[in-house]
Amino acid sequence: MPGFQTSTIQRKNGLIAVLTIDALSPNNTLNKDLLTQFIDKLYELGKSADGVLVNSANPKFFSNGLDGKFLLESDEKTRIETITEMIRAYGKLIAFGKPWIVEIAGHAMAGGAVISSCADYRYMQANSGRIGFSELAVGLPLPLCYIHGIHRIVVPVAVRSVIEGTAYKPEEALEIGLIDGVLEDAEKLRSTVLKRFDGIFRMEQDAFLPTRALYRKDLLNSVQRDEAEDIRLAAQLVKQPVFERAMRNIAGRN
Repeated sequence: MPGFQTSTIQRKNGLIAVLTIDALSPNNTLNKDLLTQFIDKLYELGKSADGVLVNSANPKFFSNGLDGKFLLESDEKTRIETITEMIRAYGKLIAFGKPWIVEIAGHAMAGGAVISSCADYRYMQANSGRIGFSELAVGLPLPLCYIHGIHRIVVPVAVRSVIEGTAYKPEEALEIGLIDGVLEDAEKLRSTVLKRFDGIFRMEQDAFLPTRALYRKDLLNSVQRDEAEDIRLAAQLVKQPVFERAMRNIAGRN
């Protein structure tokens, strides 16, 4: 049954909740219900944990985002609701009040890159897959909220290539700031993630968490400002032939 696995890791100065994506095969993709569950699980874990580690049960795919087959087979109402939820999810992920880190083994394309870009840190296993905002490459325009996020983390000279859908190898993604580290195997990947959490937990949380919120404030304001327009344009897009063609492209890769 597709869904999410949860566990905890107790560290000296804080508790890490682990949220493992175990979604639709073969590419660990999400439908509307799974996307909603992911956000709900993240926020639920954030109530008791000091930080959240997000990873995947599928060694070949962190996640390739929304499931093309599901959208292709859905009616117009469900398509609009799903795309709307993905846009709204971006603001919710940026607004999440606890530090969270993604541990990427395998591909993280489209929605997988979108989710990852909202985290505090992104670490990727070498030679395990590629990461990129592939929406434009399959025929879909990027919402403005995603573009705001890309500008926040990627070096300026690379923004255009990211928006155009380049699929980056881990080392290439690190070079432009799309991820924060590349580790040679799963053991070193986990060790690095835990050390990063330890560094965060050693800080005075009553100082760190408000500072973290301020760091994210400008991005969150921009995302919230443009969310209604992103949703309006997405609803129009779903009714156009280009959306059907894009879903067929995505489904062919699922």
